[in-house]
Amino acid sequence: MTDEILYRYFRNEATPQEVGEIEAWLDADPAHQSDFDAAHALYNVSELEGRTYMASASSAMSVGSASSSGAQKRGKRHSFWKYAASSAAAVLLAVTAGFLGMEWEQRTVYEDLTARTNVINVPVGERISLTLQDGTGIQMNGGSRLEYPVLFEKDVRKVKLSGEAYLKVARNEKQPFIVETFASDIEVLGTEFNVLADEKNGFFSTVLVSGKVKVTTVADHDGEYEQVILNPDEKVKIVDNHLVVSRVLASDEISWKDGYINLRGVDFVELMHRFESMFGTDILIARNDVPEIGYLSGKIKVSEGIDFALHLLQEACDFTYEKDAATGAVIIK
Repeated sequence: MTDEILYRYFRNEATPQEVGEIEAWLDADPAHQSDFDAAHALYNVSELEGRTYMASASSAMSVGSASSSGAQKRGKRHSFWKYAASSAAAVLLAVTAGFLGMEWEQRTVYEDLTARTNVINVPVGERISLTLQDGTGIQMNGGSRLEYPVLFEKDVRKVKLSGEAYLKVARNEKQPFIVETFASDIEVLGTEFNVLADEKNGFFSTVLVSGKVKVTTVADHDGEYEQVILNPDEKVKIVDNHLVVSRVLASDEISWKDGYINLRGVDFVELMHRFESMFGTDILIARNDVPEIGYLSGKIKVSEGIDFALHLLQEACDFTYEKDAATGAVIIK
């Protein structure tokens, strides 16, 4: 059970499916009642202070468990309201503490919420969109992972990203937004940009669509780092452990979020990893050398399928492929 779902319920914004999930979660283990009470108390204290601590996901996000049938929900409704009512004592204590000016309790609430981490993992072959509590919109590509706090700290907004995401950051000059990756930190005030941070395969890049971003590499053992500031239609990559900036068409670089794979300026290995994340298919390069891509531009529509994409790529470079009958993985030869 996540804080987002519970907080949506406390605000009377939970969907019938989410209400069913909360009912099932409470019925599954009596110990969950204390978690429910604690979340309800924290929520009421946050409302007392006039703050919104909630991170909301867009309708593109899916909930893993199935909803209960109508008959099951009617049977559980009475018991669920009993659960909600039983948290009244905890809520009353929280509200009373607020009115009595017990600042240490408010600090505890703040520290607890900023320390809590939400995690979103996107399966390969899928994409999701979500909106954080500050209004920042994020579109995540397949195989990506995002970590963010239930409540951002007052002076900074930090998230951790592995994989690829397009971010449209809500501007707040007093609270800069930082994306932490394995290779660098990307800092912005309010802008639109794309980040690819694939630590497993050693890929990192940031493409700026609008505004400005500052990219700072992770310091090495000697404490040294590199830093660049990007302008729109610029891309930074790590090449031989150094940041290298180039001019690009940002619209090409972010075409994945609309279901397209950009073919311009991408080498074969990176393109195969992009195929894996977009098509949800494992790809193995079973040859000593890596095919060189001749001049190639344009985009491939993901809905056309991986066979169409590979056949098109064969027009630009010399390779063959086959599919493993057991796993469906693509083997490049």
